[in-house]
Amino acid sequence: MSKERHTVEDVAREAGVSLMTVSRTMNGRPGVGEETRRRVLEIAARMGYRPSPVARGLASRRASSLGIVLPDLANPFFSILAKAAVDEARGRGVNVFIINTDERPSLERAAYASLREERIAGVVVAASRLPARHLREEAASFDWPVLVNSLVTGAGIANVDVDDEAGIFEAVSHLLGAGRRHVAFVAGPRESGSARRRVAGYKAGLAAGGIAFDPELLVRAKPDIEGGMRSVVALLSRERRIDAVIAHNDITAIGVLRGLEAAGRGIPSDVAVIGVDDIPYAALVRPSLSTVRIDIPELGRRAMAALLDLRDGKVFEPGPCLRPELVLRESSGG
Repeated sequence: MSKERHTVEDVAREAGVSLMTVSRTMNGRPGVGEETRRRVLEIAARMGYRPSPVARGLASRRASSLGIVLPDLANPFFSILAKAAVDEARGRGVNVFIINTDERPSLERAAYASLREERIAGVVVAASRLPARHLREEAASFDWPVLVNSLVTGAGIANVDVDDEAGIFEAVSHLLGAGRRHVAFVAGPRESGSARRRVAGYKAGLAAGGIAFDPELLVRAKPDIEGGMRSVVALLSRERRIDAVIAHNDITAIGVLRGLEAAGRGIPSDVAVIGVDDIPYAALVRPSLSTVRIDIPELGRRAMAALLDLRDGKVFEPGPCLRPELVLRESSGG
């Protein structure tokens, strides 16, 4: 009877570690504690396990290819972020798979499954649309998960964030200081970490200005131009006195501009509008769009740098959140 041939999965199961930890140990790569390394080597020796050339090739592929999952590549925010991340990876000899999920949770789940099938061990997830529990489960299935603008945290998860709450707080404070008193907010998807932080900043800004939060002035919209236009209809049906609107992002804000124009409202004479992101279109539309500027390329670079550091066995040390900057243009009166 031939001797049983043990696999890397057998070693990982016996040692209680991930497949990547076994691979790192057997290939002498950094990122494994001495006690864990000793235990893996002892178990591998007892089982007679030796990585095959094919297995070594798969491990190498896992380390040289990473993934990025985005909700909407048609939104310049995500395409700019992805380009910056890819440029960062290319500079360190790494290939990147980019998957667009069209704002659909089912496609996002499928994206993670596809990356696992391709033996991709590290992933950057920007603006996930999954419930927190599901996102945590998906992140845990990768050796090196990096979440951008997410409220999901946990052991082994790196987070790279923007101080969205501070950015929206500043926008609200500016509008109130300019005499606006009925400031509406067009919020993004409920599962979005950015959306939740921005709503918190909106409420905090109103409170600081002595204005009571009115739930009738907060609507949720799909974060695109059509969603922005529909949000105007909903808001004006609730409160005709609206004199300012802050939108979840610039694309939505452009829809808000179009919706207000269709309703015969002057911008900014009747209603001031502020978006978020400062995508290139923001300065080109008419009236030009005031916005809470985010350094999108820097966000992409930080996310990919964190992922590459994790891949190289370094401990992730979160830096300060990116601080947004209020940029005033025609849509808010300059």
